Amino acid sequence: MHTIWQLTKRSNRLFFRDKTAVFMSLLSIGIIIVLYLLFLADVTTEAAQEAATGASGMKALIQSWLLAGIIVVISLTVTLSVLGTMIEDAASNQLHALLITPITRTQLVVGYLLSAWFIAVLFSVGSLFLAQGYFWLTDKPTVAWDGLLTAIGLIMLITFSSAAFLFVLLAPIRSRKSFSSLGTIVGTLSGFLLGIYIPIGQLPSFVQEITKFFPPTYGVAALRDVLMTPSMTDTFTGAPAAALDNFKETFGVHITLFDSTAQLPVILCILFLTGSLFLSLGVWMRSARM
Repeated sequence: MHTIWQLTKRSNRLFFRDKTAVFMSLLSIGIIIVLYLLFLADVTTEAAQEAATGASGMKALIQSWLLAGIIVVISLTVTLSVLGTMIEDAASNQLHALLITPITRTQLVVGYLLSAWFIAVLFSVGSLFLAQGYFWLTDKPTVAWDGLLTAIGLIMLITFSSAAFLFVLLAPIRSRKSFSSLGTIVGTLSGFLLGIYIPIGQLPSFVQEITKFFPPTYGVAALRDVLMTPSMTDTFTGAPAAALDNFKETFGVHITLFDSTAQLPVILCILFLTGSLFLSLGVWMRSARM
């Protein structure tokens, strides 16, 4: 365990030492925020109003909706950026130098993964508290402490699932160019698959089905339900119950599986099981390639 911890600290230092890598890992978040402010804010708010006839005060609700999406995108982009240390080690032959030592391949792989999980959780939870502080200062609904603790627990599980999923995608990659291409693909597709650019309920039916095979989709649905509860309580006071159900379906707060809404325990099981499966597969694939 001591060896894994030392490898994790090494990966942490290498990531934070590279200021460009830190900046690039957050670039997707900046792009999402800019796109939202310049182009998507009014359109998304209007779509929300149409989906929830009779409700009011949609702007604050949509900001909470966007926050959940941004946090899950962070869990993907930051994780991928930190795992870039592994690709850099392979490209610079540093990996071979490490394997000459008594360190096992499994220890090395777990060290990379723990570093990615820890830093992504740090960035995600930090974003959560910064956003809640902003909401509090601007008199917008904020999440209670029990909701924050639930959100933090979800973030930890979502990041675990995301890290394991990305690790499998990285298994065959050995060059910086291929890694850069994968980062571009993940940063671009995540905004669509998580329903940030276009609400999931407004996507074509076959695309909605595809999103269900993307594990973070379940995480963002659960996180939205937690973070948006205070705003939804205010927004839908006096509105018909059908308006709230329609809004949740359209904006990806609820996910339908086998003709029924996936409840939180089901989502937690999906995230844990997919994370465990991808983790086992990724460790095996990467260890075999080292």
